[in-house]
Amino acid sequence: MHSLNEIEEKIALAKAAKLSGAELLLDRERACRVCNGIGADWMPDWLREAISGLNPTLVLAADIHDIRYALGGTEAERKDADDEMLENGLKLANYRYGWYDPRRYWVRKQMRKFHAILREFGGWAWKYREAANGAS
Repeated sequence: MHSLNEIEEKIALAKAAKLSGAELLLDRERACRVCNGIGADWMPDWLREAISGLNPTLVLAADIHDIRYALGGTEAERKDADDEMLENGLKLANYRYGWYDPRRYWVRKQMRKFHAILREFGGWAWKYREAANGAS
């Protein structure tokens, strides 16, 4: 969970890095309640904190992703949320580190790993709901 001050910092960074879904952070109360770093809500806090601590550049991408997962939707919307996290993570790596900095490429590689894990196992955490047109 993040404090209100942390959410304000995240909003500013999301705008500066031109992240997709940055507007979701504007519901600060929901962001404080839902965003929990990198990892599923069912994971122990210490594990999410460790993963987030080892990948601090990607936490903001995960926060936006957490909100998308809390909103839920169809399988197509889950794929879009996972793909958005991938793109946001890559943007954050590029925003934080110059092309000459090896950390940029390490963070990008980590983001691709997280995306693969999400596509394989994220359905367990996704909030499925009926689409407005009746399809699921």
